[in-house]
Parts: sequence; structure tokens; C-alpha cells
Amino acid sequence: MAINQEDRNTDPISSGSLKSSVVLDFLGCSYRATVRLIKGLPSRFVAFVKRKVKEYRNRPKRTDISRVYVVVGYTTKKRVDEKFNAERRMMIIRRGLLVLIFLLVIFITVDRFTGVINYGELSQIFGIDSLDEVVENDPFADRTTESTSGIATEGTQS
Repeated sequence: MAINQEDRNTDPISSGSLKSSVVLDFLGCSYRATVRLIKGLPSRFVAFVKRKVKEYRNRPKRTDISRVYVVVGYTTKKRVDEKFNAERRMMIIRRGLLVLIFLLVIFITVDRFTGVINYGELSQIFGIDSLDEVVENDPFADRTTESTSGIATEGTQS
């Protein structure tokens, strides 16, 4: 039943053939697996392309940026519509909040800057004490249609 140590050492032919048969078995197995892989590549590639084309054709048509839901067997159109409307409301609320935040930021910055401006110094810089002075000295306020016709005739007289 058991082989002695002597028998193993004395039979060099069987140990060499054992190693070579293991190597040959490994190489044969590798060769068969490689051939099977290479033969299967074209059919797998064609199946992959057909599957992707079929998925692309079966997708629902999109008309806007909203999500498109495909009704699966365990849901109803009513539920899908409710979910779509809920998402739509959320988008409107987000946009409204964004506009509100933007308006608040503008209001706060205007309030801060108007508090910093000293209107007394500005009136001294420009020499204006009141708005009445600016309107009072308006050169275009007294013009009438007669004076504009006089200007037109002056150009024709020269």
C-alpha cells in the first residue's frame, strides 16, 4: 500500500514523467480555455451590441430635462404621476428659495453700503445742497418749440 522511501528514490523515470505529465496537462488545459475564450469573443461582442441597441430603442422618448419613468409591473401610472409632480414642486420651491436668498443678499448689501455713505460729504464734494438747486439750474427746462425752430433756421441762414 505505501511506497517506501527507497522506492521513490530508486525510480527516477516515474518522477520525471509525473512532472512532465502535470506540465502537459496544465498547458493543454490553458490551451483549451484560451481557444474557447477566443471563439466566444465575437458572439459575446455581437450579443452585447444587440443588447445595448435594444435598450436604446426601448427607452422612452424625452422631451425635457425631467426624469422619465418606465412603468414596471409593480407600480401604477397614478403613482408615477404623483412622484413626477412632487419632484416638479421641489424644483419650483428650490428655484424660489434661490431667488429669495439672492434678493436678501442684494438687500443686505444695499443696506450696508447706504449706511456707510455720508451724504453730507457728498453734497460738499459736488456742491449740491438740495435737489431743488439741481432742478432750478436745469438748462433744458425752459426750452420751447419756438426756440428749437429758431435753431433750425439759423443753420439755413448761413
